Amino acid sequence: MSKILDLEFLYYFSCASMYVLEAKIKSLDEGAPPDRVFHWLCYDRTTQQFQKLDFKSMGSEDNRNYRKFVQGELWFDASAARLEWQAGTITKEVTLEVNQPNTLPDELNSQVQYFLHGLFGHAL
Repeated sequence: MSKILDLEFLYYFSCASMYVLEAKIKSLDEGAPPDRVFHWLCYDRTTQQFQKLDFKSMGSEDNRNYRKFVQGELWFDASAARLEWQAGTITKEVTLEVNQPNTLPDELNSQVQYFLHGLFGHAL
């Protein structure tokens, strides 16, 4: 990895099987497209693999926030989160804990760095 990204973690959710987080690459030039700056990632703790979630829309309803992705939907408030996940023809629902973004483990931060470099390489 040639360059450490200046990342800010905006959201961080976890359960026994996965992490779901949003990372912002602060080191990109002003005017960079949002899909290059903001990244929703799902990390499977069993396979130790990341999947980039393809963002569609966001909003709030009934005092809960939501994010819609091609792969499913994430609903959350300050105390709980729920991810409805499309895995092929099967829909899974996962309950996640809401964590403070500044408590992200250093090892996970390093893995995010490595994953984003793999996605974008020299373009970062």
